[in-house]
Amino acid sequence: MFKTVIPRAAAVLALGAVMVVAQGAGVPPVPGPGRRARAPRKGPPGPLPRMADGRPDLTGIWNGFGGSGQPGPNMLPWAAKVVEERRAKNGAEDYEARCLPGGPPRAAPYHTALFATPRLVLMLFEGNTHMYRQFFLDGSSHPKDLKPAFYGDSRAHWEGDTLVVDTISLFTKSWFDFPGTPHTKDMHLIETFHRIDYGNMEMDVTIDDPGVFTKPWTFHRTTTLDPSFEMTEYVCDENNQDPGHLNAAYKLEGSAESARLADGVPPPKARKAPKPPSGPTPRAEDGKVDFSGVWVPKGTGLPSDPSYTPEFQKLYAERKANKGKDDPERLCLPDGAVRINPLPYKIAQRSNQIALLWEGNTHSYRRFFLDGRAPNLDVEPESWTGQSIGKWDGDTLVVDTVGFNDKTWLDATGKPHSNEMHLVERYRRPDLGHLNVELTIDDAKALTQPYTFTRSFTMAPSWELQEYVCEAIRQGVYE
Repeated sequence: MFKTVIPRAAAVLALGAVMVVAQGAGVPPVPGPGRRARAPRKGPPGPLPRMADGRPDLTGIWNGFGGSGQPGPNMLPWAAKVVEERRAKNGAEDYEARCLPGGPPRAAPYHTALFATPRLVLMLFEGNTHMYRQFFLDGSSHPKDLKPAFYGDSRAHWEGDTLVVDTISLFTKSWFDFPGTPHTKDMHLIETFHRIDYGNMEMDVTIDDPGVFTKPWTFHRTTTLDPSFEMTEYVCDENNQDPGHLNAAYKLEGSAESARLADGVPPPKARKAPKPPSGPTPRAEDGKVDFSGVWVPKGTGLPSDPSYTPEFQKLYAERKANKGKDDPERLCLPDGAVRINPLPYKIAQRSNQIALLWEGNTHSYRRFFLDGRAPNLDVEPESWTGQSIGKWDGDTLVVDTVGFNDKTWLDATGKPHSNEMHLVERYRRPDLGHLNVELTIDDAKALTQPYTFTRSFTMAPSWELQEYVCEAIRQGVYE
C-alpha cells in the first residue's frame, strides 16, 4: 500500500501534545480498522501483568504519550533565542520533517510498542522513522567514549515496580521537542515508566542540562494500552512531501547537498566479525531454542538467480544495466524481509513474539508473532517487510510472511519480486555461536518455480548494535 508520509504533517507532538501541520504537506496515512483518531483517557481494566521474574511486564502497544497543560522549561537567554528563531522559520530546520529521528523524550501521536524481557526493554516506534530504542537491564553502566546518537545510550534499572531509564550521549543537533528547544552534549535524561494496571501507564521525564536550563525540567505523561490495535509500517522516506518548502528555506536547490540527496548513500562496509563462541544451543524458560543475541551475516548476496518469468527477467536486466542507480537502499528505503546488508542484526525473544532489529539500512525492525494470530491484510495489505507469523516445528522456528509490496530488491543486484511474494523462513541454531536461516520464496507472478537458499550468521557476544541513520548520512547531518 503506497503511503503519503508527511513527518511534520503526520502531527509530531510537542511535549505539550500539540498537533501542528506543515506548510504544503498532505495528510497522514489513512486510518485502518482498529486505528483510533484519539487515545482514550482511560485504558482497559485488569490486573498488572508480570514477567517470570516478578517485575511488571511493560509489553504492549500503547497510545502516544500525552501531557498537555504543563509548565515549560526555564531556559538561559541564548536557548530561548534559539527557540524564537526556529519558531520564526516555521520549524524548517526540524530534522524530523526530513525523516530523521526526533530524539527522546520527543513523543508522537502514533502508537509505540514496548517489548520487555528481564534483561532488555525495547521501544518500537510506529511513527517518525519507525526505529527503536534499547533499554539495557543487564546491570551494565554507560560505556566510555560513547559516540553521540539521536537516541543516545540508555541503561535501566527497577525501583520497585517502576522502570528507571537513564540516557546520555544525545546528538546535539536533534530536536527533542516540537518547538526546537536546544540541548548540549551534557544533556542527561531520566525517564520513569510505571504501569499502574493492565491498561494504564504513567511516565515522568526529567531533563538536566545546565548549559540550557536554569534548573532541571520535569514533566509528567500518561498513556493507555490499545490491545485491539496493530501497528503498521510507517516509512517516512516514502513519498515524503515536506522537503519542498524546506529546500527553499535552506536554499538547497541545485547545490552540492541536493546532488548528494539524489545520489544516495553508498553501501555500508562490513566489520570483521569476532570468532563465534562455542557451546550448546541455549534454551529459553519455555524450553524453546533461544535465538537471542547479536548476529553477523557471513554474506549478503544470493547464491544464484531465481527462475524468472519473462516480464520479471526483463525488469532484472534493466536494473542491472542501471548499475544500482535506482536501488531503494541507497535512498534509505527498507531492504524488506529478504535482502540483508553486512551490518549486524539482533534478535530479542519472548514466548509469544520475537523482535528482529537491524543496525544498517533503515535501523528498523521486524516482529514475528507466535501467539496464534493470522495475518490481518485488511489493516495493511502491502508493506516493505510484510506481516510475519511464527510457529515452532521442533527446534526450528518457521516464519511465514505475506503482504509485501513490490518495491524492495532481493539483493544489491536488483533481483525483483511481485506483491504476491510469499516468504517462508526456517531459523535453526545448531549451537551457541551459529544461526542458519533457510528461505523459500514462492511468487507465482514473478517466478516460474519456488526459490530456496540458506543464509548463515555467527554470534558476536561482545558487540552491540550501533545507531546507523541512513538518512542522516545521505543529508550530511553528521558532517
